[in-house]
Amino acid sequence: MIYHLCLPITIHQSNNSFIFIWNSDLPHLHYHCGGDEFCNDARGACLPCRKNRKRCARDSMCCAGNRCSNGVCQASDIDGTDASLTTSWHTHNNTMAHQAKKPPSAHSNQLHADKGQEGDACLRSADCSEGLCCARHFWSRICKPVLTVGQVCTRHRRKGNHGLELFQRCDCGEGLACRPEKGEKGDHTVSRTAARNLHTCQRR
Repeated sequence: MIYHLCLPITIHQSNNSFIFIWNSDLPHLHYHCGGDEFCNDARGACLPCRKNRKRCARDSMCCAGNRCSNGVCQASDIDGTDASLTTSWHTHNNTMAHQAKKPPSAHSNQLHADKGQEGDACLRSADCSEGLCCARHFWSRICKPVLTVGQVCTRHRRKGNHGLELFQRCDCGEGLACRPEKGEKGDHTVSRTAARNLHTCQRR
């Protein structure tokens, strides 16, 4: 399947190489997506729109006739949307204690079980499916794969450094640790300094 690029990235050619420049002044401007597509921020490509009851992060991700409400695409009700939302909010506030005593409904269980897939928007890792974590990607956070053996990882010397990364990686998976890459004996293609700086997921 061929995907069309849609993010505001300028490509420059210099000395037989290409330089990709992110236009930070146009972060929400998307290009070339059809009426039944949306721009996926993680891939920078147009993807098919999300149908009713599918996860979403904004209205433009949902197919025509739907809107993004509480992270799920739902049918739009133009005439009664505001009234129903207001009524629902007041009802929720007035019956919060009563609802807390009731067992969760099948609908709420379904929403809870519908975890985010790779590339879906998230707030925390609990929003993502198993094997994924919630990590920063440009100006937002999306579900990304947890790292496996041999994959390049980021070692954080101090807690809180995650917030400084524009393209944050997940941590290494269970039973793995992020350690400096050890080159093969007699392999002079990688300098010692480079080897110290390159960290990969290795078995504990």
